[in-house]
Amino acid sequence: MNASRDNIYKQLFSHPEIVRDLVAGALPGAWAQALEVEAFERVNASYASDQGKARHEDVVWRARIGGEWVYVYILLEFQSRPDKWMALRMQVYIGLLYQDLIAQHKLSKHGKLPPVLPIVFYHGRRPWHAAAELAELMLLPPDGLEQFQAQQRYLLIDQYHDAARGDIVSLLFRVLRSDTAAEMRAAAIAFAERMQHPDLEPARTSLSNWLQLTLIDGLGDANLNLEEDLAMPSKPKYTFEEVFNDEFFARLMTGPDEARKQGIEQGMQQGMQQGMQQGMQQGELLALRNVLGDLLAGDVPEEVGRRIADADSGQLRAWINSIAAGASPRQLFAEG
Repeated sequence: MNASRDNIYKQLFSHPEIVRDLVAGALPGAWAQALEVEAFERVNASYASDQGKARHEDVVWRARIGGEWVYVYILLEFQSRPDKWMALRMQVYIGLLYQDLIAQHKLSKHGKLPPVLPIVFYHGRRPWHAAAELAELMLLPPDGLEQFQAQQRYLLIDQYHDAARGDIVSLLFRVLRSDTAAEMRAAAIAFAERMQHPDLEPARTSLSNWLQLTLIDGLGDANLNLEEDLAMPSKPKYTFEEVFNDEFFARLMTGPDEARKQGIEQGMQQGMQQGMQQGMQQGELLALRNVLGDLLAGDVPEEVGRRIADADSGQLRAWINSIAAGASPRQLFAEG
C-alpha cells in the first residue's frame, strides 16, 4: 500500500467518532455500546524496546470506562496477504505498550496495567487464514505446562469478508463488496444515511476520501464492460461512473437538514433527480422502487408497489437499509 493510501487510513482512524462507531459495532458488550465520543483520547503510538529498537505503529486510542482507561490498540497493517505471525506480533506490540506505560508511570490508580483491545484491520481480498490466537501457533504443551503458556488474541476487521454490521466502516464494506450496480446503489444509500447522522459530522471529509480512494483502487479500470463482467464473477460488475459522481460525494458531506431539502441520498440517478423536485419522501420512494426493480428483475408485485406508495419516510428508510444489509426483497415484503 502506498504512502498516500496509508495516510488516508490513518486520517480516517484519527477521528474518535469512527473509532467509537467501529468498537460499538464490533463488540457485543454493553460497555462498548454505551461509549461516548468524549471518552476517547488518542495517545502516543511510538515505542522502543529496552535495546533501543524503535517500533512505530499507526494509531492507539484509549477509552475511559467506569473511571479507568481501557486501551484500544488499532494496528493498521494494510497488506494484501494474511500475516501468519500476527498473533505473536500483537503480543509484542502490547508488551511494548505496557513497558511504555510503566516507564511513564501511567498505570491505574491501583498500580495495574489496563486491558487492551488489539484490532487488526485487513484489506486483502483473499480470506484471512492466519491464526487469531497465539496458542494456535504453538505446539501443545506437555501435561502440567498449559497454565504457563502465553495467551493472546486479536480482533480481526476484514474489509472484504466481514459479516454485516451497522457501523459506518461495515456499511462502507458493503459498498466495496457489491457485485452489481443495483447492490452498490442500495449499499451506498445505507452508507449515506449513516454518514448524515450528526455524530459523524467531524469525520465526513475523511470518510468521503476513503470511499473514493478505496473504490477507485478496487475497480482499477473505470471503463468496464458490463456484459463481459456478468460472465466473469471475479471482477466487479459495475462501473464507478454508473453509480457515483462528484455530486454523490458532495452529498456525503451534506448535513441532514440540507439532505431533506435535496431529496433522497445520492446513488440512484433517477430517484435523486425526481426527489430533488418532489421532496425527500417522494425521492426515497422512487429510489426504493428502482432498487426493488433491479433486484427483482423489474418484477415488482402490485401489492408491494401499493405498500411502497403508502409507506412513510421511516418505513422507506428501514426497507432500504434492510436491502442494503442483504435481506431478500421478496422475503422482506412477505414478512410484512
